[in-house]
Amino acid sequence: MEELDADARQRRAAFARYGLALYHAQCVEKSLAILVSSVLNKEFLPSTPDRREEILEEIFAKTIGQLITQMRRQVTVPRNLDKMLNDARQKRNWLAHEYFWARAGQILTTRGRDAMIEELAQLSDFFSKIDAHLVEIYEKWVKKVGIPQKTIDASLKQLIAENE
Repeated sequence: MEELDADARQRRAAFARYGLALYHAQCVEKSLAILVSSVLNKEFLPSTPDRREEILEEIFAKTIGQLITQMRRQVTVPRNLDKMLNDARQKRNWLAHEYFWARAGQILTTRGRDAMIEELAQLSDFFSKIDAHLVEIYEKWVKKVGIPQKTIDASLKQLIAENE
């Protein structure tokens, strides 16, 4: 394998940070989908497994904006969470649709790439913290409704096995 020069390594680092930030943004989106489809949906638990799968498919097809709107229809969203979710939606959409266009000049310089790497690390942390908050909400729900940890572990094990 060819050794990369310093500029190429830095570009690679910037793109890697971008990927990680977008990954964490998607985690927020999917955690929000889980909340909307199950925790806040009284139809979810009593449904058949096939119907639950349909519900999940319908919800996972929605955008983050649609998920936030649906969540607001289901419950009164605390003001601080609503603000975090609005910020997440705006930042996620900007990251996915505008980021590299807005940073076209910065990607060309060492100092610009350094700034991008820092900015992307901050975005990644931002999304990661929101996701952790959403996960905490649905983990409490899982315990409250009595879904056994062994069921969750089995699902995780199956997911890993399918991707090995």
